[in-house]
Amino acid sequence: MTNVVALSSAQVLYPLGDDIGSVALIQHVGDDKMIVNSARVSFGGDNDAPLTERDEKLIKYLLREHHGSPFEHNLVTFKIVCPIFVDRQLVRHRVGVSKNEISGRYVELKERGYIPLEFRKQAKSNRQASVADDGTLDQEAASRVWSEAWRVAFDSYEKLLALGVTREQARGVLPLALYTESYYTFNVRSLLHFLELRDHPGAQFETQLFARAMAELAEPLFPATFRAWRDLHRGE
Repeated sequence: MTNVVALSSAQVLYPLGDDIGSVALIQHVGDDKMIVNSARVSFGGDNDAPLTERDEKLIKYLLREHHGSPFEHNLVTFKIVCPIFVDRQLVRHRVGVSKNEISGRYVELKERGYIPLEFRKQAKSNRQASVADDGTLDQEAASRVWSEAWRVAFDSYEKLLALGVTREQARGVLPLALYTESYYTFNVRSLLHFLELRDHPGAQFETQLFARAMAELAEPLFPATFRAWRDLHRGE
């Protein structure tokens, strides 16, 4: 018999505000004390005492001096449901990260497409960046074009399946707005590195939202580490 554990609302966040795109905290291993013990074991100083102010100073020192290995002994697993174009940016971070994704070869994919709540304009000075609409975008027309393109693509997918075309080929007509879902497991070192790059003005806005959700779920698990990390970044 399979035990199904319902996640509390506090463990699931919806970064895109559409009740589909989500970040769920599945499990975690370790805590701030594990980071301290991993560092102190080098000279036999690890212990099971509660975290102290001295321990917190050590965590900040490790971060400041880029001593990364003590942060690799903790794990955080998320289930992330996001548009494929966001997932492509997440999956680039593979050092210290494990990933398993739903497969369109094995299952018929759901009709779940992301539609932006607001469309942005291309930045003039940065080819990879966007800027908020200054009132000159026809938001209604953009939404209509996007939705029509999605409808045609997903209808085509369903028609190919009805014709008997294999799932692994039929999925080829689906757009990057399709939602995919994956389990991602980060060690804390890799998670902080990910957040530095993806919760950043240079990252795609939707990806920034997912990064912030991941940080919001992980920070209570490692409060001393995140506090030190944020303090160091504020001081840059």
